[in-house]
Amino acid sequence: MKLLVDHRERLLADLLQDVCEEIEFAQLPIGDYLVVSDSKAVIVERKTVSDFLTSVRSNRLWDQLLRMMKAERVLGHEIRRRILLVHGNFQEYLMEVDSRDPEGMLKHWAQLMGAYLEIVYVYNTPIIHAESDVAFTAFMRILVRREASGQNDKLPDARWYRKPARAALPVKDRKKYILSALPYIGDQLAENILAHFETISGVACASVEELQTVPKIGKKKAELIHSLFH
Repeated sequence: MKLLVDHRERLLADLLQDVCEEIEFAQLPIGDYLVVSDSKAVIVERKTVSDFLTSVRSNRLWDQLLRMMKAERVLGHEIRRRILLVHGNFQEYLMEVDSRDPEGMLKHWAQLMGAYLEIVYVYNTPIIHAESDVAFTAFMRILVRREASGQNDKLPDARWYRKPARAALPVKDRKKYILSALPYIGDQLAENILAHFETISGVACASVEELQTVPKIGKKKAELIHSLFH
């Protein structure tokens, strides 16, 4: 893994210690950081809270995001993904700007939330908020680690959970337990299926038409069950 840092970010060099095995400063045409893994890379555009708000009002942010979206390669590295990182605390900054004007604060936050939604939905760019230097270091470290291990490319794990069946469960109930684990098949429908076919193998060998003879199983559900066994 290699971390390329734009020369304008040299002031944050101390925060990048131990973030990556290899760190180099370079003149990046796009973004502030380039996390390189093999031949592919991740662009990170970092903005302080004041720069973020200023760039939104001046429309400079949207030009930068468009350039990031259009960029297929940076310094010869294929771009895998793009991230916008906001560094700093908005509440502290806005309190300094409009501490005695609730309406002004509301306008600032409304503009901020609108910009966030524009970035995510219109410019299709993930946005990360690191409120402090410690948070910034943690983000960069975890980003490098996840890119190195491929965690940012994996498919989501299944999160559903079924209570394990008791070892002494009767055979009929165990069959029902197995069938009820199929998508869209609950306990009652599993009971109807077993009453009709008696065995799991009978269900597995049934045609779509035969499955439709079971009460409450239509064509779509029958096709789904059939496809799971075939």
